[in-house]
Amino acid sequence: MKIYSYSKLSTFENCPFQYKLRYIEKIKIDKDTIERFLGNIVHYTLEYTYLNRDKLLKKGNPKEAIKQLFNYFWINGSGKTKNFKEFEGYKSSILVVKRGRGPEDYKSMGERCIERYFEKYAPFDQNKILGMEKRIQIKLDPAGTYLLNGIIDRLDETAAGDLEIHDYKTGANAPSEAKMEKERQLPLYHIGVAEEFSGKKITLIWHYLMSGIEFRINKNEEQLQGIKTETMGVINEIEATQEFKTQKSGLCNYCEYYGTYCQ
Repeated sequence: MKIYSYSKLSTFENCPFQYKLRYIEKIKIDKDTIERFLGNIVHYTLEYTYLNRDKLLKKGNPKEAIKQLFNYFWINGSGKTKNFKEFEGYKSSILVVKRGRGPEDYKSMGERCIERYFEKYAPFDQNKILGMEKRIQIKLDPAGTYLLNGIIDRLDETAAGDLEIHDYKTGANAPSEAKMEKERQLPLYHIGVAEEFSGKKITLIWHYLMSGIEFRINKNEEQLQGIKTETMGVINEIEATQEFKTQKSGLCNYCEYYGTYCQ
């Protein structure tokens, strides 16, 4: 059986036809949305900030220095930055879907995300960082038949020796607590982390940067087993699907295939 990921499963659930084009036929289209670009640049900025914390905090105005870093990444991409992944800066081809908004509006939103995060978490030394963009493998069944790959934004160890899985979100609206309880991504990462760090208490933390709202959730073994069963069910459905139908929704406008492969 194939190795899946949370994004693959989500793509199938949102639109099986998009899943087919992206992961089975592997059709690549150079079309990005401003929301995805903004999210990536904010992630890069926070990752770089944690990796270079001491250097940035020595600046005369560290909050402004980190904002300038965000702006540098936005314009230039990674540029000549050492020891950091390569990525491109803003291009005019990036799609802005929402009417009445332009790239500068999203750039301002990103700056506010960085400012809020700085004000809440500087000097960024609350925990010991075990990994940034940490890759993990998630085994859903004892035999290892059902496997997922995942990338954790940040994995921390607290002073008490517990673990925290952090995830950054740049969406404009934070969901309800009830909806967060049904989220599958970080609980799946919990399963993978628990395999590597057995016996540790694990807290799942979502940072909704635009609003400054933080969700902290713990899952027990019964809940995690339910997520495993649910996820294996989605994988079985994908494996059994022969006709990948289009599923129209408000997400169509953000799809790289919309307008070319479907209407």
